[in-house]
Amino acid sequence: MILYIILFFVSFFFSALLTAALIFLFSIIQVKQIERNEGPQSHKKKSGTPTMGGIGFVVVSVALGFVFANIWPIILLFLGYALIGFADDFIKVFLKRNLGLTFWQKIITQTILAFLFSYYISYNTSHFLFSDLFQFMGFHIYILFSTFLIVGCANAANLTDGLDGLLSGTSILVFISFFCIALYKSPVIKSFPYASGLSAVIAGAIFGFLIFNFPKAKIFMGDTGSLAIGAAVAGFSIILCKELLLVVVGGIFLVEALSVIIQVASYKLFKKRVFKMSPIHHHFELLGWGETKVVLMFWFAQIILSIAGILLA
Repeated sequence: MILYIILFFVSFFFSALLTAALIFLFSIIQVKQIERNEGPQSHKKKSGTPTMGGIGFVVVSVALGFVFANIWPIILLFLGYALIGFADDFIKVFLKRNLGLTFWQKIITQTILAFLFSYYISYNTSHFLFSDLFQFMGFHIYILFSTFLIVGCANAANLTDGLDGLLSGTSILVFISFFCIALYKSPVIKSFPYASGLSAVIAGAIFGFLIFNFPKAKIFMGDTGSLAIGAAVAGFSIILCKELLLVVVGGIFLVEALSVIIQVASYKLFKKRVFKMSPIHHHFELLGWGETKVVLMFWFAQIILSIAGILLA
């Protein structure tokens, strides 16, 4: 346990150091957020805040992960999705195309990476011995399911990243949940003995970013960070054979994604909006809740979900 605590704080230290350096550098070279017109009017003041801060905690997580907690399929999935997000951010910031990569460019590249991860885990490890879901679905259906799970979770995390500290705070709690599950409750610890270590590294790195991202944020993670986080969350649920538990542990991401789906479907079918704005965190903002209050409410909800997930594992 002491080793894991050390890993957490070493990761925190280097991530905080690198994030501080990125804030300084990005302020000079104008790597700045441009708020979209569709968002709440209160967010206009966020324009000009440095973005792509996810680079910091991704680099630290990958470096320390390879050295101290080498589960390379998860690390490469994490890095691969970060690179997709980086390309999207780069186009927005430097090429001044506010939508970044096209929808199909993102979905196709995400699906390829998710499929490769799912295929490797299913075919080249003893995963099938421990996953009840794998045994129920069979090889081919399980690969399709886990591919969808990764892509869906990555984009749900991306939707969650709409308020200062919202995604970074909730995701730290999610990775702490996986740390506890991997350490005490997972049947596959012999197959992936470093699962607890890697989750501690990622949680620590995101915490190092959070101290600069909590309201009022000095930097945003961008798609570089949000896509990487979501993919890693789904990846952990797969290697720990707790795929369905993601509904609980990742409940905040699920609610955020469902709010968007419900809003779009309702407007398309009935020309009516269920929420004042989606994702749902904006709905609470437009009800008059302050940003910090909304973020803290979501953190509290995530604490409950994380505890429930650990108990159910």
